[in-house]
Parts: sequence; structure tokens; C-alpha cells
Amino acid sequence: MNDLTVVVDFGATDTVGVLRRHGEAPRPVMVDGETRVPSAVALSSDNQLVAGREAAALGTVAPNRVVSDLKYRLDRRDIMVGDIPLPVTRLLRRLLARVVQAAASSGAVTELVLTHPPGWPAERVAVLTRAAAGLAPTVRTVVAPLAAAAGADLEANQTLLVLELDGDAGTATAVRRKSGKLTVVSSAELPADVQVAKMAKSADAVLVVGRSSRTPVLARRLTELGRSVRVDPDPATAVARGALRVDEQHAGAGRSVQSRPGLRRAVVAAAGVVLVASLAAVLALGWGPGQRMAGSPGPAAGALVEDPSVDGGQAIPPVVAGQERVEAGQPAFVTVRPGVPATYRTAVGAELEIVVQGVRAESLIAALGDAPAGYRWLTVLLSGTNTSGPDWEGDLSRSVSLIDDRGLWIRPLGDGVVECEAGASKPPKIVPRGQRFEACVVMPVPERTPVTAVVFGSISTDAEAQRPIRVPVAVPRVTRAKPATPFVVGTVGEPPVEVTMADTTMRAGFDVVLTPSGYVGDRRPAPGNRFVVVRAALGTADDVFLRDDRGVLSRATPGFDRMPDCPPFIGPGTPERPVYACFVYELDADAKVAGVTYGDLAPNAPLSGRELERWPTWTTG
Repeated sequence: MNDLTVVVDFGATDTVGVLRRHGEAPRPVMVDGETRVPSAVALSSDNQLVAGREAAALGTVAPNRVVSDLKYRLDRRDIMVGDIPLPVTRLLRRLLARVVQAAASSGAVTELVLTHPPGWPAERVAVLTRAAAGLAPTVRTVVAPLAAAAGADLEANQTLLVLELDGDAGTATAVRRKSGKLTVVSSAELPADVQVAKMAKSADAVLVVGRSSRTPVLARRLTELGRSVRVDPDPATAVARGALRVDEQHAGAGRSVQSRPGLRRAVVAAAGVVLVASLAAVLALGWGPGQRMAGSPGPAAGALVEDPSVDGGQAIPPVVAGQERVEAGQPAFVTVRPGVPATYRTAVGAELEIVVQGVRAESLIAALGDAPAGYRWLTVLLSGTNTSGPDWEGDLSRSVSLIDDRGLWIRPLGDGVVECEAGASKPPKIVPRGQRFEACVVMPVPERTPVTAVVFGSISTDAEAQRPIRVPVAVPRVTRAKPATPFVVGTVGEPPVEVTMADTTMRAGFDVVLTPSGYVGDRRPAPGNRFVVVRAALGTADDVFLRDDRGVLSRATPGFDRMPDCPPFIGPGTPERPVYACFVYELDADAKVAGVTYGDLAPNAPLSGRELERWPTWTTG
């Protein structure tokens, strides 16, 4: 059996890992030949995230592109690295992945255990588990001093003072065994040596662990005071090794959390966290008193979803079992500043010189009307020239995107290309070689969503494909922003309901699958992304958008024409009889899914703000 449990002890100065194969003794994870990894993350010269020694080395030549105090900045949403704001979860994930990937050379990592200091609020622990989601099938956390005390053979009602040293900092934690459980009695930031001596007087013993040059000096002073002091033989890995012995269900772990990525990321919701698509659940979308549950035969290709209350009727098939499909790493970009030309080679070989001037925020655009309630129109202003190669038959609504502070791509929902000013014309649909164009591309963006970049192009899993152009911008959330409140008609996973769109009443319903490997097969998302599948019972409209918790709408990813138990989508259903279809969405790994919004866009037509407000939404809970 090659399955591994890996513990990562994330420290302020260094990070260490320990792995254990079933039935074998634990051993350190070796990263670049060392047991310690500097807790540093950096942006390389080609704008790729690197971690550990490579990141620390960059600090000597480009200190503004290195984050070396990540543990103290987890309460921030993003951190400026160079001139690019990056989500803190993305930075932390790169560091954790560095250790996990090194461990994976010894076998399949099936469980990842993360340590954290006592007293961390639940929100900070959640940052840790979100950053690790997808690195192993199971992720859990352990309070560090409880892990250290797990191997100390503490007797009932005895108190152990655990001194965990982390460079020049650390914690002093009193751990007590009571009723067979280890519990944290009190904890504080590591005080001066003389204060440690006072704290040690009330403890039965003292255990010193961690990574600091102060370890031998502190241990000697406490011994001179007559305290029973034990320094772990390998203090740097003591917490990680101890975490392998902790069963949090019986250790009184306080604020620590057990976290499976399928549960941690499966949901979101303003009202709380709900598991939408459990593998144990067998859902069937139907309607009427005879709703058929799991086991119903699936529709043939293009078949309508029948009323299961009628003999021979069919419901949507049960969910195909699977796992999360999350790809480690970071998207690769060519990053330039606003106003600076960048070259982009299209799939057909046309070479474009693209210049992004910036982003303009507006509440009213003549062609689109008022922005939907809780949104603003964000217009990307850019120009380009087809410098060489064949004519470019460009779709700017597919080529231009925004990226929010979480890394989620925001794309136009319909034809987002508008006149840049009154009397101006839109760019041509086909751009011949040598021709220049100017364009304005509009997207509805929630007032509560900050935007950090403009992107031209698309992410590809092909290593030889052209990297998209990324232009950092700073569009903050609106002061006193109004929420982008959806028009809620139901909950995902429930039977279809009647809705009215474009003056037509129809039935529709949706189910969200966050463990979609059974649908997408061997397909992998781009680095830093994940796949989500929506199973749909569609009426006469066929535009289906995933919705995040702030109201960003994401459209489906093309190219998934055939999936298990999902017939090819050949068109919408009728008002009386929905058609069954599946849609795949590629989102940033940290994106939150709050629901599904059902739209009705005319082909190549601009989006109306008021129309979006009336689109029905099914929430995750």
C-alpha cells in the first residue's frame, strides 16, 4: 500500500513536512534535499509563483516580489506581490503544494494534515484549509501544541507547558490531559525567558519544540530553575510527527477543524455552508407526486425529460459518482502594464499587438441601459493591430475578461462589445492583416467585487499555447455597495419549477455537481482552476450561468459535447417538457458557488441590465 498521510507544519520562518506510509514509521519530507522549507512565496521574473528556497533566493534581487511573512498576513484577502495583487490563499497554496508534491514522489497522498497555533479564529483556519483544498482527498487540521503533547505520555490531570519556538517568535501553551483527552488550558505569544520561567512553575513538565536558535539556551535556564524540561530529539519536526498521533475526534482540539475539500469547497451561501452534491446523494429532477428517484433510466441523446408520474416517464439520472477535479499550480500569463503593447498569437496564427488602456466604471450605458441593481458596468478600453498572419475573425466577447480579487474570471454574458463613444463604430468582425481596431467591451460586475486585472486571451492546458495577456488594474468595490440580490425561485437539487422568461412560462430546474470527475473523464482544468458540472432540466431558454456569492455570473466552458449520462445538447425544450442537458464550468480553485442563474440571451445581442434582474436563480441553500 503506497497511500501516504502527510503533515505540513506551516511556520512563520520555515515549513516542515512529515510523511507516513501505512504500517511504517514517519519520516521527514525532503524538499530540495532539506527538511526545512523557507516559508516564502515569490513571483518570478516570468510572473510564475515559486515557493521555498527559490522564493527566498529571489528576495536578495527583487524583495518587493517576495512574501516572507505569509503566516502573519492570512487575515488579508490579497497581498501585493510586485505590482500584482494576489489572493492570500493562492500564495499559501503554492507553499503547501511545494511540500505535498515533494512527498508525492514516495506515493499517493491520500490525507493531508495541517497544523496551526491555538486560538486561531475559525476564519483564519478556513484560509488554511481553502488553500489546501484539492491537494489530497482528505484535509484536516490539528492544533500544534496538542500535536506536540501527543507523544509526551502525559498522565491524567497533569499539565504540560509546550514551548513552540518559531524563529524569534513562538507560543507558550498549557496542555492538560483530562478524561483521556488533551485540551488547551491557556496559550499566549511566547514571552521573555523570565516570564516563561514563571509560567513553568504551574506546569508538571515542560516540552520544547520548534525551530529556533533559542532552544538550548531556554532549555538550560528552565533546567537550572528545577523544572522538568524535555527538548524533543528533533524539535523542528516534533509538531508534524505528533500530528500523526492525534485523532481530533478524541483529543479536544478546540478550534481546529477537520476538513474534506469536497465539503469545504462544495458550498457557500450567505446563510451558511451547505453540501449541495454529496456522493451519497442520489438526486433526480422530476415533478409531480410521482417523482422518481435514483435508478431511473437516463434519457437518450436529446430526449425530453418526461413527467415520471406517467407510465414510461423518465427523470434526470442520478449523479455520477466522482471526485473534485482541481488542478494545482497557477495560471501562466504575459503581464504588462496598462498602455504597453503586448503580442498575442491566436489559434489560427494571426499575431495581434494588443494595448489595454484601462477600465471605466459606469452605472448607465446607452446601448445597455442602467446597470442591474447591485452591479456596475465595467468597460475595458483596448486597441489592437493584426500585425502578421491570416485575417483574424475575432470574438472580443470571448477574448476579453476581467479577474476579481479571488482570481475568478469575469466575462461578458452576451455581446459585450459596444461603441466606445457616441457616433463611433464597433470593430469589424474580421480584422485583416495590417488593420488596427479600437474596442470597448462591457461586463456587469457586482458592486461588492473588486477587480484586479484585465485579460486578453484564454487559459489552455496546452503547454505550447499562447499565454493570455494580463494587465493589472485596480477597480475597488463600491463604497456602501448594494448587494446583487438575485431573483430566487428555488434551490438546486429540487424538482423543476415554473418560471416565466421572455413572456413564456416553462419548467426548469438545476443540480450542481462539485465532484465532477465522473463526467469530465481525463480532462483537466488549467493550473489553479477546477471544474464544476451543472445538470439541467431546460425549458425554452438555454443560457445557464453559475453564480458566486457576490453575484458574478460565469458562463459554461465549450468543448464538452459528450459526457456520461448526459446527452449532447441539441437545443432547449418546450414550455411543457424540459430537455435534459449538462454544462461544465471552469472556475478559479477558490471561487465560491452560490447558485445557478437561468438566462435568455438572443444570439449576438447585448445584455439588458433590467433583463438580468429578472433572470430566475436557484441557490445552493
